[in-house]
Amino acid sequence: MVEMRVFGLTIDPQSKTPIVVLREASGDAVLPVWVGAMEAMAISLVLNNESLPRPLTHDLFLMTLKAFKAELRRVEINDLREGTFYAVLVLSGPEGRTRVDCRPSDAIALAMRAGAPILVEEEVLRLSAEEQQRAEKSTAVEVTTPIPDAATDMVRRVGAQKEADMLGGALLRHGELPPSLSADEETRYREMLRSLDPVSRRKM
Repeated sequence: MVEMRVFGLTIDPQSKTPIVVLREASGDAVLPVWVGAMEAMAISLVLNNESLPRPLTHDLFLMTLKAFKAELRRVEINDLREGTFYAVLVLSGPEGRTRVDCRPSDAIALAMRAGAPILVEEEVLRLSAEEQQRAEKSTAVEVTTPIPDAATDMVRRVGAQKEADMLGGALLRHGELPPSLSADEETRYREMLRSLDPVSRRKM
């Protein structure tokens, strides 16, 4: 399995669905995962080092594990079938280790809070990459110049983390691009988002 880290958040321009971008910890592999709005908010809070006065659901889950002397050891995104990602939580406690079925969006939010590794099966990365390639081919006739894979492009650019977080946060707050953007910036952001349009929506 490949260890991944959360690289940032963005928005699908068609469905307005949040996307969490995972990047290989020691390489360039990238995995965009479509998530729900609440899970995106939970992930964004950790990315921005924000805290709330009362625990949210993911915090409560980890507090409950601790109360029972158990802990989250890692999360695994282990399958991609018909546009749906599948994941499991690997827990350890007094009775030993156990695996619990979990939505990848919740698994990612929990792993970030617990500091637990996020592991992805190599087959999942391969299947996702194939879908992205098919999406790029299907839109190639509609654009005059090729649009690079947005997630990979973000990884390669200096300062991309800050830019991606700013854009994702602005879109989550306002539901549209900030009106203060220049024409060139707006065009760049729209092209970046359009290139992440999936072949099929990943149900979480």
